[in-house]
Amino acid sequence: MPKIVVRILLLLVTLLAAGTAANAQYYNTDKIGNLLLNARNDMTIVCAHRGLHGTITGRNSDSWMQDYAENTFAAVKLAASRGIECSELDVRLDKSGRVVLMHDSNLGRLTMESYASPFGVYDPYSGRGSNPAVDSYPGTVTNIRLRRPDLKGAVTQSSYVETLDQMLQAMKDNRISMVLFLDIRDAATARAAWSIVKRYTNAWGTPAERWVYFKMQTGALGEAPWMFESQLIVPTNELSRFRLIPVFTTAHIDASNGPASSLSNWQSYYNKPYVYATELLLKQYDSALSYPLNNILNTYMAWRTRPGPVKVLGSYQPVPETTNKMYYALDGHCCTGPQFWLWTSSKGFGRETADNRESLDWQMHVGNQSFSYIITDDPLTAKEQLFFAGRRNESVIAN
Repeated sequence: MPKIVVRILLLLVTLLAAGTAANAQYYNTDKIGNLLLNARNDMTIVCAHRGLHGTITGRNSDSWMQDYAENTFAAVKLAASRGIECSELDVRLDKSGRVVLMHDSNLGRLTMESYASPFGVYDPYSGRGSNPAVDSYPGTVTNIRLRRPDLKGAVTQSSYVETLDQMLQAMKDNRISMVLFLDIRDAATARAAWSIVKRYTNAWGTPAERWVYFKMQTGALGEAPWMFESQLIVPTNELSRFRLIPVFTTAHIDASNGPASSLSNWQSYYNKPYVYATELLLKQYDSALSYPLNNILNTYMAWRTRPGPVKVLGSYQPVPETTNKMYYALDGHCCTGPQFWLWTSSKGFGRETADNRESLDWQMHVGNQSFSYIITDDPLTAKEQLFFAGRRNESVIAN
């Protein structure tokens, strides 16, 4: 079937079912939470990575989308209007301790800060120009305008760097029914974010702590749950209200002193009641368990065949974001990519030889279709492909 026909059909289905997020509570966030705890073969959650935002290349590179910067309410609202039920947002602390929405550790690529700097406009391809760090910037970060994804001036939608407070309030005011995954890199940011999340509800009175999930790598959490709990990111008497998605990378293998201990630690996290799903940054798989993290996927596959509920296992699909189809590094400079992300154990526990994660088809089918949520910068294509694979039974999360 031609791609244009596929897209028209899916758009019609979305419009008939959902309308727009501004006028209907189509998705029920409590049902999405229940789905995370009870994985299904007929429904895979699609999560818009940093919202539905403009890109330099690919499907989201149309000129009108250049006004939709990543990690903004405009990008979240656009995702909701296209029937996407989840957005993953990056959060950081600025110098004053505010929780701001920002992926990069530095301001150059994503904002207009460098346009007024004596050091010049920041060019992520050459690395020249002003690129101050978010956590040490002396001014007010939220007074800085956001830069277009194509780097050609400022955006007109959600024009300034936003805070987590502003995002949660805007979602309530605009009647957005969606879950958020907060991608958090350290305990201090998690503590600050939790204190904010507890204060908000959505437009229907559902507390934000029931639709905001904290997604953190085990390097920040601790390799085992007792290490996370000892950090007191969340007070012990509030753990029953907290919703965590621990992320397991290959670094977890060495930190756990081997694949067997890594598997045991994953199982320990999985069994905690405050853990609603786990995410696995798997790059290769075969049934002989030749590659890192394969033992975790194999165990999960076996669990999916047993009676009773099984929590969702999720994944992230990187989509190229630069003009040369590579990726921006954490500080905003170009370029990095899959060839730089391959892991070799420092303790002799194996290595990666390829990274298959850019392939949506691989993500959808690896491990007998084990991944039941996919975070991606191309959520519309993911939704389409999952729909025609029989894996978008949206009735299970709809009102």
